[in-house]
Amino acid sequence: MWTAEALHAACVLAREMQAGIALVALIPAQRLSWLGTDLPYRQLSSQFQCDLRDYTQIAEGYGVPVALYEMQYSDFMPAIVEAAGAVGAQTVCVHLPPSLIPRWSALQARLLRRRLAQMGCALVEQFPFPQDLACRPDRSASDSPARSLAAHH
Repeated sequence: MWTAEALHAACVLAREMQAGIALVALIPAQRLSWLGTDLPYRQLSSQFQCDLRDYTQIAEGYGVPVALYEMQYSDFMPAIVEAAGAVGAQTVCVHLPPSLIPRWSALQARLLRRRLAQMGCALVEQFPFPQDLACRPDRSASDSPARSLAAHH
């Protein structure tokens, strides 16, 4: 399960950097008119809530501060950028969905990486994490208790 593996790796990184984890549950809204209502939540399984609880417990097990956020979205990629900005993330760990169109996934990942970099944020999609993430200076320890973002959708 990608999210659990990413969270374990993010927790190790966060502990080394003395940072926290913002676990963002991205909730898809099937229709734009559903945004801001409880309708997208009705589509979630009970397993989804159990997973969120388990993910929170994983982070707590590492002794890393964790904050859980839920965010509705209509477009996945902009939602990642918005969530990263909202929590002041320094690193974003996210599993990007594959595309049926050749090279589309790579293009979207490149654009997402560029948008996050403009915010001073790194995108991680693979394990183990690149070594330079652990060496990045702690930019703003007092700005936000949750600077490493693990997105779950």
